[in-house]
Amino acid sequence: MKIGLIDVDGCNFPNLALMKLSAWHRAKGDSVGFVQPLFGNYDLVYQSKVFTFSQEFKTAFKCLHLIQGGSGYGNDAR
Repeated sequence: MKIGLIDVDGCNFPNLALMKLSAWHRAKGDSVGFVQPLFGNYDLVYQSKVFTFSQEFKTAFKCLHLIQGGSGYGNDAR
């Protein structure tokens, strides 16, 4: 599977949740990397947000499934 990662906050600190998901998928043999909208179709994309004030990722990309999570999404996490 081709897995894409999006750190919505985009700060200089690594997103621990995305790094754990990356390690888990790589151990299964999946291809994992940060989303590059112009250069990829993804089977699954993980989008993580820690802060509620961070703007959503607006660039379009192709994926079959999108999973959003993190404390920045509050109670309405999908």
